[in-house]
Amino acid sequence: MSVAIEPQAKSCTPDECCRIAKKAIELHPVLEEPTLIVERARVFRALGNETRLKIVGLFAVRELCVCDIVAALTVPASTLAHHLRMLEEASVITRREEGRFTLYSLNVEVFSKHRVFE
Repeated sequence: MSVAIEPQAKSCTPDECCRIAKKAIELHPVLEEPTLIVERARVFRALGNETRLKIVGLFAVRELCVCDIVAALTVPASTLAHHLRMLEEASVITRREEGRFTLYSLNVEVFSKHRVFE
């Protein structure tokens, strides 16, 4: 998506500011949905870290357990637990129990909804 950005003025009149706000909503209707904005901000905040992006990249290949992620990224398990918790709280990933293992995978619905990698 290409976005044309108008040259920046020193300040705008109230009418111009309203026009800019309306134009922003036309271009990005999500701006009028407070719940979606909060959700999207949480997703992108969770993705705003190099290690978490690497973890997401691993899950783009397949579902993994913690021991596999630790081996792939060579990060301490305690650090990984922190990153997984942030990703899970933002609904970026899901987990399921299988025997004594916890398996993590991407929440494809969230990725599609927020167009994360577009």
